[in-house]
Order: sequence, then C-alpha cells, then structure tokens
Amino acid sequence: MGKSEILDILRQNFPAFSNDELRESIAAQSRVMDHSQEEQIVKPGDYPKWIPLLLKGAIKVNRVDDTGQEIFLYYLYPGQTCALTLNCCMLEKPSEVRAVAEEGTQYLAVPRLKISEWMNSYKDWRNFTLQSYDERYENLISTIDAIAFRKLDERLLELLKDKAIAMGSNELEITHKLLAEELHSAREVISRLL
Repeated sequence: MGKSEILDILRQNFPAFSNDELRESIAAQSRVMDHSQEEQIVKPGDYPKWIPLLLKGAIKVNRVDDTGQEIFLYYLYPGQTCALTLNCCMLEKPSEVRAVAEEGTQYLAVPRLKISEWMNSYKDWRNFTLQSYDERYENLISTIDAIAFRKLDERLLELLKDKAIAMGSNELEITHKLLAEELHSAREVISRLL
C-alpha cells in the first residue's frame, strides 16, 4: 500500500487527524499490517514497539491471569487505537493484556518512538490519544459493572452482540468453550445458558 493510499485511509477512518503534517508523518512512519482470525498480536509480557490504528476488522483485548485464564475486556474497531498499548509504549512497560485479531483485520502500525514526539507536536494526536484513553476507561468501567452487577446470561448476550459487530455477521462460528473462557465461566454453564 502506497503513501497516497494510506493518506486517503487516514482521511476516511481518522477524521480527528485534520492536520496535514500529522497525516503525512503517520503515512511516512507507519506500515500496514494484515492479520487472520484468532491471530495473536500482543501477549502479556510483550514490550509493544508500535500501536495499531485500526483500519478494518476488529481486535479483541483480553486480560490474562497468572494461570492463563482470560476475561474479555473490549473490542477495538476501525478508527480506534488501544489505550493500553499506548500506555505501554509511552511508559516502556510490558503489556498486561492479550490482543487477538478477528478475521480480516488490518491496521497501521505506528512506531512507539513517534508517540511522544507527536504528543508534543500535534494537538490532533494529543486529543486522539486522550479520547482513546476515555473510550477505554468507559469500556473498563462497563466491564467491571457487568462482572459485579449483571447476570451471566446478560453478559453472554452482550458478548455475542459485540462478536457479531466485530465479525460483521449475525452468524458466529465460535465454541461454547471459547465463550466460557472469555466470560471466565465453565463451558457447561455457557451451554446451558445458550
């Protein structure tokens, strides 16, 4: 994908970047990444070297505990980035989440070394970053609320709706076991609820 195509994609998917100089810099510094379904992008302990600016598809973000059990946190959709990865890049700390691509996911990989520079140089980038933090904060609050206050059947329905949006289809090919892992439950419980 050429620089002019990347500039067009940035204009379409990231209207927050109204500064031409910023768009030019992103296009020059980033590279396009394509992933297939269930391909791991980041795992706990990784030191991310870039952040994703999502163009197509979806990225599922899960928290993983010391025993390897996971709980679903949120999806990233086109026009978004991951605030947790931003945080890891800016503070040079390891990831505490696992990010997995859904079918046909494509994003621009922005090198971590540019993040701080753009924060200081471009108001558009700074605002986009702060908006990303706000969106993820809201997602995390919703996740905590769901775990603490909502029944498992409601959480399951919400997860299925999120997956339908992420996959762009109301027909999902997913196992009861995977749903149980994402909701931190047992397969038998999920099967009974379904």
